[in-house]
Amino acid sequence: MSHPPFLWGAATSSHQVEGNNQANDWWAWEEQGRIEGGVRSGNATDHWNLYRQDLQLAADLGLNSYRFSVEWSRIEPEEGVFCHEALDWYADLLGECEKLGLAPMLTLHHFTSPKWFADKGGFSSRQSCKLFSRYVKTVINHLGARVPLWCTINEPMVLTVGTYLGGFMPPGEFSPALGSLACANLLQCHVEAYDQIHTQIAKRKGPWKSWPIQAGIAHNLVALQADRAWHPIEQILARTISRFYNQAWLDAITGGPQKFYVPFLFPKARLVSEALGRKTADFIGVNYYTRGYVQWRPRDAAQEHSPNLPLGISFARRKEPASDLDWGIYPNGLMQMLRFASRYKLPILITENGIADREGTKAPHFLFKHLEICSQAIQAGIPLRGYHYWSLLDNFEWIKGFGPRFGLYRVDYESFDRTPTPVAKLFSEIIKSQPKGPDPTFFKSKRCPAFPEP
Repeated sequence: MSHPPFLWGAATSSHQVEGNNQANDWWAWEEQGRIEGGVRSGNATDHWNLYRQDLQLAADLGLNSYRFSVEWSRIEPEEGVFCHEALDWYADLLGECEKLGLAPMLTLHHFTSPKWFADKGGFSSRQSCKLFSRYVKTVINHLGARVPLWCTINEPMVLTVGTYLGGFMPPGEFSPALGSLACANLLQCHVEAYDQIHTQIAKRKGPWKSWPIQAGIAHNLVALQADRAWHPIEQILARTISRFYNQAWLDAITGGPQKFYVPFLFPKARLVSEALGRKTADFIGVNYYTRGYVQWRPRDAAQEHSPNLPLGISFARRKEPASDLDWGIYPNGLMQMLRFASRYKLPILITENGIADREGTKAPHFLFKHLEICSQAIQAGIPLRGYHYWSLLDNFEWIKGFGPRFGLYRVDYESFDRTPTPVAKLFSEIIKSQPKGPDPTFFKSKRCPAFPEP
């Protein structure tokens, strides 16, 4: 059985690009005015109609992989009612990937859920695993034979924190108890999906049929540290939150302890026996953007924190180079996170890495320095097997609306024209010069793009 080459890719998610996903919980949240500026996703980037063009743009850069998500609410808009038109559309998308040589990584859940599922309690409900498994079975039956790479759940810890602690995801209620239930149910959903992927795909089809099927999660990792190195409470908090946020999921999917709890904040989640003592991941997907400064009783009300909690996280210090979202640019944190992930003895795929950069002046430097780190990681023996930039296109950036611009291609949200950015041109140059993966000699011989003064 042949093995994949180094994967040079870009990523998207269904709700952020397709448009008119009217049957999910985010669409309902948008109608409540919960997005900054009161905007709604609407047509998003109109990827639903322009996907062939968009995949051609990806291929034009020299990419050989495309990470996307299927929208559960399109496939099952009403409980138990499956839409074959939606499944056929995703089959057509796979066909375009095959034609263009873009190995697909299919994400089963990327933050959005059908509204009927959310109304039942979402992943805090006892029914959630049964309902999610039925959806997964449908996707596998219609698309599975052609998909070599699977991401069961995107950023399960972000989903839990955003929904039940931070208030930046629907329904935005503060409930650590429900968050604890959701952690256990999400883990069970992942395990059942992993087993389904490996047992229910009988006959493989398409250009990647000889690749081993690989399934994992995409896990957001943040290089956490105490805001004030001398502050003992912040030091303890940084270690504690890192164990909860960065480590708990990786422990759980590799058969280790299931420590989904924070003393006095987040109650212990029930054990998922099916995950104990066995690996339920074939790779670790790393989503890395920035570091985080953990603060006890945040002094700045603008910092990211819940009004219900006496702690917060700042993603950049004053005068630190940062993205348009005020996320500090810290490539060394990627090396820290790759070293951490490599302890689990699984192949690693960077499933997201990118920057919000409306002017297009910071992204080339960001890409160059993070890929230089990737080259150093490979040289150090870290089993890094791929890099997916976030994102192929500008898109609807959740609670921030259409303001942040992450795309390799700029999107005009009136005409839906796509325009390559400077970082797209640099990415293409890098890929075409080193198709087998980031090479340290390239980064030593090339000058890093200039970084603007903060």
